[in-house]
Order: sequence, then structure tokens, then C-alpha cells
Amino acid sequence: MTLKWQDGSQDTATVVSNAGGETPLNDLALLEVKAVRGKVLNLKSSKPNVGAEVVAIGAPKGLEFSLSRGVVSSLRENDEILQIDAPINPGNSGGPVIDRTGCVVGVVTFKLEDSEGLNFAVAASRIAAFLAAPDRRPPRPEVNPSPLKSDKPTCWFQLKTGAEQLEGFRCRVSSRVNSNGHTVYDVVEPGGLSRTVVLWEGDKAEVILNGQAYPAGWRRDNDGDIEVSVNAGGVFVFSMPD
Repeated sequence: MTLKWQDGSQDTATVVSNAGGETPLNDLALLEVKAVRGKVLNLKSSKPNVGAEVVAIGAPKGLEFSLSRGVVSSLRENDEILQIDAPINPGNSGGPVIDRTGCVVGVVTFKLEDSEGLNFAVAASRIAAFLAAPDRRPPRPEVNPSPLKSDKPTCWFQLKTGAEQLEGFRCRVSSRVNSNGHTVYDVVEPGGLSRTVVLWEGDKAEVILNGQAYPAGWRRDNDGDIEVSVNAGGVFVFSMPD
């Protein structure tokens, strides 16, 4: 995973733990980056008051290091979810919510579609609990996975770089909706290797494999299947789940 600093320089980050992501309360991950830059932001030790002014920092629609301003509208889920009215868009997720003291009071997780100002963040108390016991780990890489070919494949892979012919296999393909409201596809080979694919607006996509996220592009082929081209190299296709 690539991490970009405000001066335009980049470093590589590794996912060392995640909270699962099944619900907004678990929409957290811990990254490790071998770099020392800037100043570490402190987590707020106490919950914010309703009406407290906050700012959210992120990359809405790809506009990096954007800042939006608002207030804490409510405390929900036993004070572990903050409702805020600071404008949030795709790309803000994972960005900090900071109060007037410069402390992090939350991390942006999702917004309600077809609404105005109904945006949400994981509270600092929940983040602190996760950091104190980050026991969820990303899947380990499969060792020599050997997917079985099938007469009725549901996914196709470019097994050699530059190959025009894709090899078909019988994969398990399922879909779900993440906390941002985006449809996510999980493509699991018979050997157990799993790829998570998020299709963004336009032709942009993201592929998550072994805890690493790779930017990609996507399109529908002539059969209506999803073809994904990973920017770092590699092509695969999968059928839509029934």
C-alpha cells in the first residue's frame, strides 16, 4: 500500500492488523510505515461534547488533504460512533476528525446516502481499544495455491505476464456492501486465495490481496463479466454472483 505525504513524497505502508470491517464500529486498520515525518496526533482521552467544533481531513473524490468543518451532532452506539455534519465524500474514509485542541476525536467511516450532514466517525475511545489489543490480522499469503480448472469457470486469470489468453477456474464469487455504501466483490479461488475488489465510480477499482491494496481499472467485457486490470500488472475476470 502506498502512503502519500503532503509534500508529495511517498512511502510504502503495510497492514499489520485490522478490526474486521464487518460493521462501522470495526472499520479500522493499523498500518506500519518505516518513515518518520511530521507530528503524531494524539487521541482525545475524553468524549467530545455535542456541538463541539471539529474538522475532517481526507481526500474526497481524490482531492488530497482537503479539510471540511462542522460540529459533533450526536454520540451514538454507546458513544463509540460520532455523528458529525462536516461534509464527507468518498475518499474521506479513514481520515481523522480533529477537535479545536488538535486531538483526534474520531476516524471517518461512512455517510448516509441521499442525506445532508448525516456523517459518521469511529470515536477515539473505540480506536484506543483497538490499538491496545489489535488481535485481528490480515489473511496470510497462500503457499503455492493451486486452483482447479473447471468446465464452467467463474473466474479467469492471466497466469503469465503479457499473456492474451486467460485461464479459467471455478471460483466462489460473492458480493456485499461496505460501510461507505460501495459494492464489494470477494473472489475466492479453490485453493483459498481471496481477492477483494471494490469498483469505484468511472473505471477505477481497488484490489485487496493478502492485506495489500492495489489500484486498478475495470470494465465489463462482451459477456457482461467484470474485467480488472491491476496497475502494477496482471489481469483477471470474474462472473457476477447470482
